[in-house]
Amino acid sequence: MIDFDKNQWNLSGDLTIEKIPAIIDLINKQEADKKTTIDFSKITSIDTSTLSLIFELQRQAKKSRSHFTFKNLPKNLNSLAKLYGVEDLVSSLH
Repeated sequence: MIDFDKNQWNLSGDLTIEKIPAIIDLINKQEADKKTTIDFSKITSIDTSTLSLIFELQRQAKKSRSHFTFKNLPKNLNSLAKLYGVEDLVSSLH
């Protein structure tokens, strides 16, 4: 799921379509610092909804004039991004 620790948020487990809505709900209740790191190191599996989560986080950051840094992104995220033609957006996160 997700643990909030001041300016670092730690994701863990599966980031799949079944889990993403609950994670977004938790994030919406959380107040982000102006600079927040989101760590993906404990993620066990992803699907295309992980891309949706990342894009939603980017929209929220822009809206709140904050900045999210994505750390330890899953290696297969690039393959999914390429499949959907958004690899440029994902490669800019590294």
